[in-house]
Amino acid sequence: MKRFSEQLHKEAGRIHLTAREKEALFARISAFREYHPLADGVTLAKTPAKATRNLFRDPFIEWAIPSRYYKSLVAGCLLLVVVGVPALAERAVPGDLLYAMKVQVNEEVRSSLTASGYEKVAWETKRLERRIAEARVLAKEGRLTKEVSEGVIAAVAEHQAETAAEIATLRTTDSEAAALAELTLVSVLNVQSAALRAVDAGSTTEGVSTVALALALDHAQEQVSEQSDEAVSYERLVAQLEIETTRSRELLATVGKLTTEQEAKDIERRIGDVERKMGIARDIASTDIVAATDALKAAWRDTQVIITFMTDIDVRSALALETLVPVVLTPEEERSLAQAAYDEANRSLATITTILPQVADAGVSEKVALTVPRITELLATASSSLDTDVMAAKAAAHEARDYTRSIMSLAQFTPNPDGVIMMTTVASGTTSTTSPDTDVSTGTDEVADELPPQ
Repeated sequence: MKRFSEQLHKEAGRIHLTAREKEALFARISAFREYHPLADGVTLAKTPAKATRNLFRDPFIEWAIPSRYYKSLVAGCLLLVVVGVPALAERAVPGDLLYAMKVQVNEEVRSSLTASGYEKVAWETKRLERRIAEARVLAKEGRLTKEVSEGVIAAVAEHQAETAAEIATLRTTDSEAAALAELTLVSVLNVQSAALRAVDAGSTTEGVSTVALALALDHAQEQVSEQSDEAVSYERLVAQLEIETTRSRELLATVGKLTTEQEAKDIERRIGDVERKMGIARDIASTDIVAATDALKAAWRDTQVIITFMTDIDVRSALALETLVPVVLTPEEERSLAQAAYDEANRSLATITTILPQVADAGVSEKVALTVPRITELLATASSSLDTDVMAAKAAAHEARDYTRSIMSLAQFTPNPDGVIMMTTVASGTTSTTSPDTDVSTGTDEVADELPPQ
């Protein structure tokens, strides 16, 4: 019996109540005490404090969260999933974990939100640009392997086919909008191909070269150009160009902080050139509507190139705007260039006329003497037409300047470091000098054979 009591005491010592069991037992004892009070004069030991939970022995733990905090927590998690993850996915490139979400979720949602046919074509064109931008990122990181490049090329071909399908669908309802979409697509492909070639510079290094992608874009551009049906009216072009030039100026105001001061000036100048082309087209529309329409088509292409240049930082870093959209000189600028060429040719002709009698080389003297009347004639044409036909004056002045530069490059007219022209008399071996009013170019005797023909 004694042994049994010892065993019972020993086993009892191994039993431990959980915090919840202790709380339940204490509640029962407290209730019993309320209904069975002690007799007067009897005291009871001090009631122990409420037992704290033993976090390591409880089978589970309950946490009470206020409903307002619970709702905020749920809203925060939803915001992270709905906004945060897709935003992170936008930076993904092929091979990244979130790239599938970017292509299959983000872009598909945006595609479903486009309403009109033209907007759908514009979005598919934008998706094509996004694939090219991803390829440039991979090339910079040295990750554009052959397999990845083939995947990008396949994606570009897919987007190009989808764009062509959307254009074909749009043509059934709005043929002019389809023609404008084709013009835009060709412009985008041309710019992106030029940018890829400029960055690549002919490199064939594995993981870096974008030659294959540039060739694929060239092929796509040829396909679009062959299938293009640019039947768009003069009136529609005028209306759409008004919208696009306004959009260009709004974009310039938006991206102005991301461009250099010179880039901003160049973009502003090109937008002004487009507006001047529109003005020229309006002037000739009454007499030659076909030429006016062609001029507006060229202005449309320039506008799309300008927009691409502003919105694609990789294109801006790879190419100068002048290589994409050359400056169109204003009449005032054309006149200034014509005047400058005229003044240079006129000064050079005065120098040539002074030196020619002293040139001992009969062959050179004869060729120059035959050329001088032609220069005089060209200068007279430039002078007389400067105020009436600036382009004709410019052409004549530049031709005269080219003649005089060829003559001034001869050894007989070569200046020494002090600016004094040395003329050598071959027969006597003597040397004479003269000081021209202006600087002249240098050259060799052989240049005499390169004078423009009479």
